[in-house]
Amino acid sequence: MNFDELKKQWNNQSSDEVKIDSEVKQKANTVIDNVRAVMKKDFFFQLTSFPMLLIYPYLFDANTNLVWWVIACFFATMIVPFVYIFRFYNRSYRLDYNSLKNINWFYYNYKSSIDIYSIYSYIVFILIIMFLGIVYIQKNTFLHFESALLLWIYIILTLVIYAIVCVFILKWWINKLYKKPLLELENILNQLEEE
Repeated sequence: MNFDELKKQWNNQSSDEVKIDSEVKQKANTVIDNVRAVMKKDFFFQLTSFPMLLIYPYLFDANTNLVWWVIACFFATMIVPFVYIFRFYNRSYRLDYNSLKNINWFYYNYKSSIDIYSIYSYIVFILIIMFLGIVYIQKNTFLHFESALLLWIYIILTLVIYAIVCVFILKWWINKLYKKPLLELENILNQLEEE
């Protein structure tokens, strides 16, 4: 067989036809199944936050138009990424992960889903900070400070500490649940590219 024949066969072979061996396929399917299980649990966790959010104005006795506007922004912020990630989750069941192309598709969509989830979570934390700030400002009667300056220092410090804690919790949450399977998929793809 000469070089031209090999080149012709290579060009005629699509990436769908490049099959992977059963051991690597099993490893990829295990990682993908684990990712789906984690995403499913996280969906239910996220869905519980919707009704909980509607209770907050009554808990803080802050039933004002401004608070409800922040909650509406919160809902709008949660819906768009939630729909995108949910569509990725559903579409991932329609593929058979026995080709390099499908594993690549899952890897890159999963990676972008993690980025979207991170950005969306940061926006949600900012909205929660706004919500808490509005509640503090509207209900400053329960905070007994001798001067307005001390009150504002207290509010700002509380919100900054809250933001720092939220960022660390978010990074830990994403690393614990989502980064490990992403690295495993990356290793599988590197293995396949070396073969």
